[in-house]
Parts: sequence; structure tokens; C-alpha cells
Amino acid sequence: MADKVANMKIAVDAARALVLRVGWLMDQGREAMAEAAVAKAFVSEASVRVHLDALQVHGGYGYMSEFEIERDLRDALGGTLYSGTTEIQRRIIARSLGL
Repeated sequence: MADKVANMKIAVDAARALVLRVGWLMDQGREAMAEAAVAKAFVSEASVRVHLDALQVHGGYGYMSEFEIERDLRDALGGTLYSGTTEIQRRIIARSLGL
């Protein structure tokens, strides 16, 4: 269980760093399309992983509506779809790499 929580911390910190980098680039007036796509893909997928791990850490209680983990997991799954699916984000990233 400790490994799951540690992995959750790593994912959240990495996601935060990617988002802050995009914000910094935009504040500098620089193009950030590829970086934003990287952040969007990573954050949405990491959110699903973190919420699945949280559900497992809580066991059967994770499915109970009182703990709100199941609702947060549903919201995280939606994050991989709206404002561009992760597949679209990967196409943007590949295009920025000249592929």
C-alpha cells in the first residue's frame, strides 16, 4: 500500500510540474502547444491511475458513495475524453516532433 501512495505522490508532483511549465511558457509569450498536449495527456492518464490506486487502497469502501472516490474516478475517466482525447494529444505531440 505504501508503494501505491508513493506512486500517487510522484504522479501528482509530475503533473503539477508539467502544468506549471506550460503556464510559465505562456507567461513568457512562447508557443506551448506541444507542451500543453504533453501535460494534458499525462495529467488525464495519471489522474485515472491515481484514482484507481485510491480505490484499491480503500478496498470495498472505495466503491461507496460516502467516500466520493468512485465519483472522482468517473470524473478522471472523463478527463481522458473531453478537450481532446489522449490519442489526439499524442498526434499533436508527434506532429511537433516532425513525425
